[in-house]
Amino acid sequence: MAASSRKRESFKKQNQREIFESIKLQTKEVIQSRKNINHIIDIQTNLESDDSSVVKASIKALDKIFCHLTTNGSLTEEGPVLEKDADKKVREWSRERYQEFQDHLFKLIAAEQISLQEQALVSLMHLLQVEGQHPLQKLPEGKEHLFPLDLLEKLMVHMLSLEKEAAPVLTRFQEFMEYEDILFHLLRVLGKVLKTNSKVDETFLKNLIHLLEHITLHESPPKEEEKSKLFCSSKQHFRWNYPQAKKYFSAIWQQLLKHPLTPGLYKRVLVLLPDKVLPYLEKPLLLTDFLMESYRIGGAVSILALHGVFLLMQNYNLEYPDFYTKLYALLEPSVLFVKYRARFFYLLDLFMTSTHVPEYIAAAFAKRLSRLALVAPPNVLILLLHFVGNLLIRHRGLVRLTHNPENQTDVDDDPYIMSENDLVACKATESSLWEIKTLQSHALPEIANTAKFIDRELPKVEWDISQDLELTLEDLLEKELKRKIPEEDIPINFEKPTKFACVKHEKLSVYFEL
Repeated sequence: MAASSRKRESFKKQNQREIFESIKLQTKEVIQSRKNINHIIDIQTNLESDDSSVVKASIKALDKIFCHLTTNGSLTEEGPVLEKDADKKVREWSRERYQEFQDHLFKLIAAEQISLQEQALVSLMHLLQVEGQHPLQKLPEGKEHLFPLDLLEKLMVHMLSLEKEAAPVLTRFQEFMEYEDILFHLLRVLGKVLKTNSKVDETFLKNLIHLLEHITLHESPPKEEEKSKLFCSSKQHFRWNYPQAKKYFSAIWQQLLKHPLTPGLYKRVLVLLPDKVLPYLEKPLLLTDFLMESYRIGGAVSILALHGVFLLMQNYNLEYPDFYTKLYALLEPSVLFVKYRARFFYLLDLFMTSTHVPEYIAAAFAKRLSRLALVAPPNVLILLLHFVGNLLIRHRGLVRLTHNPENQTDVDDDPYIMSENDLVACKATESSLWEIKTLQSHALPEIANTAKFIDRELPKVEWDISQDLELTLEDLLEKELKRKIPEEDIPINFEKPTKFACVKHEKLSVYFEL
């Protein structure tokens, strides 16, 4: 059985080598003479092979042949003025084979094997490059260059419609997005595809967003000493046009946000908007309704929309009178456990650094954060304590909350109303920060010591909360293990022993005593 298996394997390899040699020879003969152009059919039949290595070899061979034919003008729509009928038939036949090859490559974009997907993509981009340098269509009068938009559009439709394993081929396509001409015309094509394609489902939008999150527009063209990176255009025929690229980019996002998004895609879009989208939109304020609506939803969605709303207020003069009221309402226990907690508290700190924040608003936030600290996990507690401390440093008038004599007798008499979202009606200014005092009895020494800041004079420099944003329980444990503790202070018994005997009130002490 083993010998038979080895024999079959040997025969398979020999047959494979013969196919490779045949493909190589036929390719060479087609390039050398148009008389051998029928070899294209033989090579195309290998595209249906079950052997992926044979398929790849056939793709490379046909790629080489059709690029050669494109370069020498054998695939143009219109032939020479004095073209013979026989030459016309060959040219038209060659164009049909070229179209068949393209169609097969589009099918292979959806192949199960990632290597076949990538090979098909690379070949299609190579064909696009050659078409860009040697247009197949008749150029309009006064035009010297024509970008093959139709080919790029078909490629986008097929890539964005991939139902599974789309990430590898989309990631490979990012290499081509580094070229200025490809990026510019890609933006042009994507807007058209979104507008005209009737099948824009969840998969399509997911792939599109994956592509868009890797697009970065540069405002100015490269300097003279820097060489422009062009794929199929020359510097003479293409110049980066930022205002037009911005216009295409804005059209894509306007079209995209008209489609219903799943919760996962909705959050992904909100993450992208502040840094990857808003700075490059022609009219960022057009996203006001989308961001406002997202901000009102609550939970993780509101947290993610927060940054976008703030940027519109800061950079584009958006007016939102109830911004701090809505921000205050987000301070629920659930915010301590969400995936985007670090992002939220980073932004919250940014908003509270404003010198225009009234003292009553700062008091409400300090009190709400102190109350949340009672139910927060240990790694978040350090962040909350430092946050409250920074609010007291910025607003020195809030120091009275650390020792408010009217509310030190019984916490049940605390006038603060946790369920009230109105920043004045919650009565935070009439309360005290007894929650911080309570945390001085926390089991972890690190937290207990941090909470003692209200008993001391406040420092002049704020705590750097950026170090606390990503703090984990493992970090706290590691810090505790490194702490040096005097040996004589380590308790090893509940009661201090007076002599070598059993603990008092222990039944054995009746029978044993030394």
